[in-house]
Amino acid sequence: MFDMRNNLSLLYDFYIVAKEKSFSDAAEKNVYSQSNLSRNIQKLEDELNLKLINRSNKGIKLTKDGENLYKTLDEMFSNFSEYETNYLSNNDDLKGKIVIGTTRNIADNRLSEYLTKFYQKYPNVQVKIVTDNARNLNEYLINHKIDVLIDYLPQINFTEKSDLEIKNIGYFETCFACSQEFYNVVSKDIKSIEDLKRYKLIIPGSSRRRQGLDSILQPKNIELSPIIEMPDSKLMAEFIKSNNCIGYFIKEEVNDYNLKELKLIEEMPKNPIGIVYPKKTINNIANKFVELVLEKQ
Repeated sequence: MFDMRNNLSLLYDFYIVAKEKSFSDAAEKNVYSQSNLSRNIQKLEDELNLKLINRSNKGIKLTKDGENLYKTLDEMFSNFSEYETNYLSNNDDLKGKIVIGTTRNIADNRLSEYLTKFYQKYPNVQVKIVTDNARNLNEYLINHKIDVLIDYLPQINFTEKSDLEIKNIGYFETCFACSQEFYNVVSKDIKSIEDLKRYKLIIPGSSRRRQGLDSILQPKNIELSPIIEMPDSKLMAEFIKSNNCIGYFIKEEVNDYNLKELKLIEEMPKNPIGIVYPKKTINNIANKFVELVLEKQ
């Protein structure tokens, strides 16, 4: 029978390697010897008489037994972390770290108000912001590499994840815009989305904003063909101001980039924003951040 009392350190070594999916990353983040990690996991496999990790030149991959053990350990260590933060720390002087994942667009236009209030209330908490695409952010949250996620909704990848909570926290209004100079030339001739087809357009590529726009174009059988697809709003703003083009933005960006909104007869899409976090294993610091965000609604 496996003696957990004398082998807890072996289980933890397996846990941090499985969590990072890398011996080197686990060793670096936990200030530990990579060779010791490898030996300890081999010892754990011998003790359990199970193969937990397959090693190859491409990295490591958990076996089915390894996946099952990791899920069990993840719940156990996450619960302990929550207990430690909730009951062994002084919440009046909250200290620690929170990792927040979001898209670049949301970070630029919405995150600052949340961070300012959180910093004012908990100045001793270290905050790290991770920006990436939606697919990677989803993986980071599921694998506990970020504590909370602020992203566009709906989060279809989370529909089968019953342990995750998704709360709507607002939305971005969208619009077409151009430079003030170009607006003076074209505004009288642009009244609807159909009119935009005559002009050079810059529209974000594969994004939630683009999906929202397509949702109103498709029923009208309108196809807009942008000359360039750009993922970054700042780059798009600079380009349209230099090249007499029209871009698709969220309204909060229009003033920031000194643009002029084109008023159309159609109601433009609103992109919902939500905060996503684990219901059962959220730590106290992350929970305080979530509470603060939800208070502002």
